[in-house]
Amino acid sequence: MIKSMALLAVVLGICPFLLGLFYTGFTEKEKNNILLHMAAGYVIMFGLFEITALPLIFLRQSLTALVYLYGGMILAVSVVSLVRNIRRIPEILLSIRQAVQKFTICIWGQFLIIAGQIFIYIRYQYYNSDDAFFVASASTSLATNTIFAYSPYTGSLYEKLPSRYVLSPFYAFTATISKVTDTHPAIVAHMVFMILFLLLFYAVYALLGRIFFACDMVKTGYFMILASALQIFSAYSERTSGLFLLIRLWQGKAVLAGILLPMVLYMALRMFFDSTEIKGKQTADYALLFLLMCACCMVSSMGIILGAIMLGILGILAAWRQKQIRLLVNTALCCLPNLLCAGIYLAIR
Repeated sequence: MIKSMALLAVVLGICPFLLGLFYTGFTEKEKNNILLHMAAGYVIMFGLFEITALPLIFLRQSLTALVYLYGGMILAVSVVSLVRNIRRIPEILLSIRQAVQKFTICIWGQFLIIAGQIFIYIRYQYYNSDDAFFVASASTSLATNTIFAYSPYTGSLYEKLPSRYVLSPFYAFTATISKVTDTHPAIVAHMVFMILFLLLFYAVYALLGRIFFACDMVKTGYFMILASALQIFSAYSERTSGLFLLIRLWQGKAVLAGILLPMVLYMALRMFFDSTEIKGKQTADYALLFLLMCACCMVSSMGIILGAIMLGILGILAAWRQKQIRLLVNTALCCLPNLLCAGIYLAIR
């Protein structure tokens, strides 16, 4: 158990931080913000997984091959990031200390709300019919050392890969994390991912609050409390993003609605509408935006369309506002993963 917890801390804590550190090493704005490091790190992890897993799925390769290829890629980038940015770590720790000293009562109250939600996740569990596919697919992949080769319902070999699920291998990501950390997929999904993605959700909304209110700590604190209230009291329907956040955050569709689509909004505001952003130095931002579109495709088939639509609308508005056709072209290039996945879907359905 201690070994698994240590591996989970490394794979889902240290590695995303180092990946995010690699990204912020090429930016200027909020480069010492730990929230941005973690959010960007998970975008990179998800995006690289989509790029790595899809070819292996269609080539009928083993889960072990995916683990070694993907794990080696993440490890390599993490080591390069550590070597390149090790001198920045004291600055980041100092910025965290300075930020904590400026916390308002609303922000401390927000931490209590988060702690209460985590307690509920630990104390209670929610199960639904989607477990029979997503968690079972991860368990089947582990048991057979394959990537979506067998049906989780019947155990029979797929003669034709189901077009609805094959392009969004979030189940394979669960299996990969489970194999690397030696933790059962059900525990990874219902316990680890629920808590981890909840923290990531609030990190992304805190980043949005900082942009909305020009880094005003007081106003950002009020914004976070309001966002929490809207989520907690959104169980008036089974289809709201808030309800998915409360009870089904281990599913890819909930990650899309609660984390990645708000991250698309954050990146668009950061790159296109923020006057403090340094123009001409957005190569790293566009690279992250490209991986963010890959991540939207990875977590859910709905993300293939919704991610591109959301980014496209924001890109059109920004291009019209700034009178720059080049911005629209760059945005379209970032949507290439979505267009490619849509084309593959139409071809295999």
